[in-house]
Amino acid sequence: MSEPRLSDMSETEFDAMIEGYIERITDGDRELEADVLVDLLLERIAARAEAPVMLAIDVHGDQLVITPDNPGTDIVVRGNEILIDGRRLVLRLVHQPAS
Repeated sequence: MSEPRLSDMSETEFDAMIEGYIERITDGDRELEADVLVDLLLERIAARAEAPVMLAIDVHGDQLVITPDNPGTDIVVRGNEILIDGRRLVLRLVHQPAS
């Protein structure tokens, strides 16, 4: 039996599914179908994800110049370093560009 994916459900269908789950819990059945759980988790992750940030990368000699398309984001670019959510990405050139 194939259940509709959460992203394909209308708000009414989603509400009915949640209410059915609540009824099962109150009746003592605490199991949630694995595919429903995975769909819920993936949708929550997707909802937290922001729009993509495009980074333009120019090479000037042996220097990288990185410019985000939207400087108002929480991404900080400093030289060849990119700071994102407490992580520091360090970029380096592996091969010098031909002059």
